Amino acid sequence: MADPVYPNNETRFPAYPEPGGGPAETRYHPNLAPVARTETRSNLALNSAAENIGSAVGSAVENARTRLQEMKQRFTVIRGRAQEDISTKATEVAEDLKEQAERTVTDARSRAERLARQDPFRFIVIAAAVGVVLGITLRIWRDHAD
Repeated sequence: MADPVYPNNETRFPAYPEPGGGPAETRYHPNLAPVARTETRSNLALNSAAENIGSAVGSAVENARTRLQEMKQRFTVIRGRAQEDISTKATEVAEDLKEQAERTVTDARSRAERLARQDPFRFIVIAAAVGVVLGITLRIWRDHAD
């Protein structure tokens, strides 16, 4: 690649004239070519377009942040509602199971009372057999647990 060529301090380049015709103010730097201080219309248009683009990007980023915050709040609310719904549903299921268990126990008691009244000797024999079987089962389970 070729090395850049810089004019030495003694060389001064004239500024290029402005497209409108009048003389342009020049600004000289010891190692650079002079630069016109006045901007051309195309530079103004480019600067304006760049400012518009920058403003649009900045507002888009701000809008995106705002929308993300709103979505985060919505999801938090939705998650809270879902937890409430699950909690309510679990409570309802637990109440239903409790009622069903109460009905089953009540039915078993009424059947046992009816059986005891109809045939007391048979009831005593069945109760004794259930007790013996339950005792043997608990004894075996306790021996294996130790």
